[in-house]
Amino acid sequence: MPEQEEELPKTHVLHRKLSGARLFILNRPEKLNALDLAMIRNIAPQLKAWDVSKLAKVILMKGTNKGKFSVGDDVLDIIQKVNAKDPDALYYFQEKSALIRMISTLSTPYVSILDGYALGGALGLFAHGPFRIATEKTIFSMPEPSLGVTFNAGSSFFLPKLDGGIGTYLALTGTRVEGLDAFYAGIATHYIPSSRLPALEERLIDLETSEYDIIQRVLEKFVDLPVPKRIGFPQSIREAIDRCFMHDSLEDIIKSLDDEKQTSWTRETRHKLLAMSPTSLRVTLKALRKSKGMSLTDCLKMEFDLMQKFLVTKDFHEGVDATFLNKPRRKPQWTPPTLRGLPDEDIEQLYFTNPSPNPLNLPSGMDLYNYPYARFSLPTEEEVRLAVTGEGQEFGLEGRLTTAEDVIVWFEKGHKSKKGVKEKVVDILNRKTTMVAKADETDKQVLQWKTTF
Repeated sequence: MPEQEEELPKTHVLHRKLSGARLFILNRPEKLNALDLAMIRNIAPQLKAWDVSKLAKVILMKGTNKGKFSVGDDVLDIIQKVNAKDPDALYYFQEKSALIRMISTLSTPYVSILDGYALGGALGLFAHGPFRIATEKTIFSMPEPSLGVTFNAGSSFFLPKLDGGIGTYLALTGTRVEGLDAFYAGIATHYIPSSRLPALEERLIDLETSEYDIIQRVLEKFVDLPVPKRIGFPQSIREAIDRCFMHDSLEDIIKSLDDEKQTSWTRETRHKLLAMSPTSLRVTLKALRKSKGMSLTDCLKMEFDLMQKFLVTKDFHEGVDATFLNKPRRKPQWTPPTLRGLPDEDIEQLYFTNPSPNPLNLPSGMDLYNYPYARFSLPTEEEVRLAVTGEGQEFGLEGRLTTAEDVIVWFEKGHKSKKGVKEKVVDILNRKTTMVAKADETDKQVLQWKTTF
């Protein structure tokens, strides 16, 4: 049996060997499992050792106590080290990047359990792994622009791979995605109720194999999807996210929000953007656009370069002080205070043209341009688009899929009847396709992908 939380000693990362399973348990309750350098240094060597062990069949990463995963980087600790000119502030991001690269290329199956907060920099411990479990308690967000900083943890690699404008929207607004929505948005690969987790752990502990497909089948047996009222965001908001957050400049994003039919969502989203650090917003958006086509390692190098610059900016110190140190919390005073005070050209020059003094040197090894185990996730909009248009390599001989039923069957078969596939595909088809008359048979209609938002 997995050990009860009240019995856990006060060590910030616990290691457990239970039959073929190896467990990391984040256990820093006073900080809601916020990550610091000691925790990174605790995890990295043990993860490397377990990955080469023939006795380790599966590796689990989870949290305990109120956090239940992690609220991300311990920014207070980082700021204190920066003020003390302690190089550990830089070593934190350096060694965390190496850990993330290791997680992304593990040969041993890696399962992360997001049963609570999974915020900001904690993304590095789960996003690049093959199995990511959300529960009804999962809370995901990217709060960095509200703290006057930009993202790290390979976020510039992970977020653009979410459907449409979702990744950009989450990175810029800090909006929370909770529970089942995290599954349908692609943040998690499975949705398993929290009450089922102990039984799932028991089953994983009993495994005598490291075959990914078998672990996928085990996880699917514990999935229990409630009948969804909607798939992720409400359809009108989902479509507005694509229309507004497809742009490459903050001014165009805000103008698009203004051009939308005004709703509580458009007003709230505009308010969120204008409350964030203008510098953080501009750098984050530019990093998201530059990362297209980049490898995970290159994204980590870009983020490490940017973090060095942010560690000494006024906005990061101001954001942490206003949010965490000032009692009561106050509104941060950003420098500059508005987007007009820092044009895009200045951002390019200040943050992307001249490199920081310390390059990120990672051990040689495998790198990623795409996630190798995407088949364990729900289908993405891009995958459905390739099936409908016939642009995917696998449709070269047989041609594109022309009916909704054909598309659903194709993806259910490809994902081996994974729960949630049909619902996700139907939602994508409803939003992104229309029926048109076939050119040579006027009485027959076929699917056509919409080219506009």
